[in-house]
Formats: sequence, structure tokens, C-alpha cells
Amino acid sequence: MYKGKRKYIEIWQKVEIAEFYIQHQNEMSMRDVAAKFHVNSFSSISEWVNKLDELKKSVKSDKKLKLESFTQFPELEKELVHWFTAIREQGIQVLRSTIEEKAKSLAAEMGLARFGCGDKWWQGFRTRNNLSFRKINASSIKPIEGGAGLVRQYLDDLASLLPQFVPSNIYNFDETRFDWDVKSKFTYDFKGTQRILGVQSAKMNHFITVMLMIRADGEKMPALLIFQEKNGQIPNLVRERLNIPENVIIKSNKSGYISDQILNDYLRTILRRENQLLIYDQAGSHKTIMISNAISDLDATKIVIPGGCTKYLQPLDALVIANFKSKTTDFRIKFQNRADWKKIEKNWKPQSSWSPATDKHCFKGVRCCKPSTCQKIIWVDGFLWR
Repeated sequence: MYKGKRKYIEIWQKVEIAEFYIQHQNEMSMRDVAAKFHVNSFSSISEWVNKLDELKKSVKSDKKLKLESFTQFPELEKELVHWFTAIREQGIQVLRSTIEEKAKSLAAEMGLARFGCGDKWWQGFRTRNNLSFRKINASSIKPIEGGAGLVRQYLDDLASLLPQFVPSNIYNFDETRFDWDVKSKFTYDFKGTQRILGVQSAKMNHFITVMLMIRADGEKMPALLIFQEKNGQIPNLVRERLNIPENVIIKSNKSGYISDQILNDYLRTILRRENQLLIYDQAGSHKTIMISNAISDLDATKIVIPGGCTKYLQPLDALVIANFKSKTTDFRIKFQNRADWKKIEKNWKPQSSWSPATDKHCFKGVRCCKPSTCQKIIWVDGFLWR
């Protein structure tokens, strides 16, 4: 009898072992067959022999299920899995709706008019690629680049620079992302993965980027809101109805993230041409030549926070953004739970591009063409950077 580690035996394997024993029962005992196929108990083989007909029926139904799970669009699935793997390696949260939207996008690019994201396709995709719905149990904070020595150097440089500037000339800026949809604590990932990362949703068409800036004397500078728009511009229907607070600047582009051009315009609008200190992190848009030139033109001194430790050394990250996002999320949830907002979502139907809906489906005098438009209008109206 085999005394190794117990392993799971598939139904088809049980059939093969039982048939092997029947063919060789005059030559080998059940114990010998159990040892040959690494079966922990020879009595299991006796049970499989007695139930051989039932096991064969189970194998046929199991094969039928597997045949139904084969994809009719292998090239699309190959691209989809490649995208999924890259997204999860970055620790980005992925939900079923995210995968389905990406699949539809790939199908449109490949001209696959027959492709559909029904339950049968979804269950087959999960089975074929070994995916499961996993609870997020880790963050994707990068290790500090350069180690403790670089952090000590940064703190020493900061300590020597701060006395040279008055508090009203010391600025810290940072950007953060707001998702329209409340984040789930779960994500799809490959089975067997131990460290389940989930920093943000990969659903790229329901978020807004917010740039915040504060001074060392406690003064809040105007916030910068960046909308993601297909054409890079906020539609006139939305812009005409935006009730923009005095402390808010609205921009838009195709990606929804801050670009060096938007950041350049923002810095030149907000900062004065005098002795100033700028504290910021190593985000990609902060490190371009355009931003370096803007800082030089503004006669400002910069100090960059080491990569991997913004959670601890970035003032906005450590003290402001978490509380700000919590209050803004509470506002958004209360807004989305309102009866009149639910009425908008229930009654809205796709119409021609930017065709206004009837007034009875809206509130606050807002005439909209779809719920996402109302979200932008009301969200900006209730923006909490006071």
C-alpha cells in the first residue's frame, strides 16, 4: 500500500485504475496496483471496481462539461489572459465586469461579431484559466528604493531646507484617484496565489483624478479635478451645468490621469514667482523635463520624496488624503442612495449621443443624457475641499 502524501484522484483516473486491475488481477494484487498508482488504500480500488459502470457514466458527463468549456475564440482569450496577468502583476483589482468590458473591447477590435459575455462564457473562462474570486489580503507598496540610507539623506536635506522658507512658501502636492463605484474587498486572481494584491480597480472608465496642494501654514490651494473623456474634452452638456466651486479647477483628457502638461499649467497658475519649496513624490508626471523647467521658471526649490515611502513621508498621503477620501466617499454613497438618483438610473435608456433626457428623470434642474453625466455634475457641486 502506498504511504506517501494523499492526492486527489480524478474520476477518469479511477476508471483507468479499476480497468487496469481487472485486466491484471491474475498477475497483481490490489495492494500492488495501489502501490503502482500511488493510491493510499487498496480498499478504494475494490470500491471503484464495484462501481465501475457508475464511474464511466460520470466520466462521460464530465467530458461533455469540459467540451462545452472550450472557447470558440482562442485568440481573443489568449489576449484577454495576457492582459489579466499583466494587470494582476501590478496588484490592480479586477472584477467580473472589468474582464467582460475588456473582452468586448477586444472582440470589437478583432471584428468578432458573434462573441458574447454570457454566463456560460464566463464560467468557461474561469474554469479554463483557473480563476477564483479571492479576498484581498495584501497591499502593493513597493520597497523603498535605496533603503534606509536614502530616507535618512532625504530627512537631513529636508531639515536643512525648511528653515530657509517661511511656511506660506512651502508647498506639498499629490494626486489621488476616486472611483465612481465603491471598491470591493475581493478580486479575481489565479487559484493558488497566496498574496492577493488589490490597490485599485482596473475598470478604467469610472474614475476621476484629484490633485491636492497644501501649504505649511495650513492654507489649501485650489484642487485640480481631471475627468476621463473619450475625446479629451468635457462635453458642453456637462460643462454648462457644472457648478464649479471657487477652490476647484476642472480639466479633462482621454486617460483621466494627470499629465505633465496639465500639471505644468496648474503649477504656473497657482504658484508665485518667489522663493518657494515644493515637496512631492516620484510619480511619472512629476519627473518630466517640462515640470523641471516650470519649477526653474518659478524660482522654486524642489525636494523629492524617495520612492516606496510616500505613505509615510508624503504629508498629504499621511495626514490628509485618507480622511478627505473617506468624507467624499460618504457623500457619494448618500448621493447614490437617494431615491431621485435611483430613479435616474432606473429610467435612463441609451439615446443618440448627448441627447437630453426628460426633466422628470432628473433633479436640481439638471437635464442629462445618462447617469454618469449626473454623477459628474452633482459630485463637483458637492466637492468637499473647503
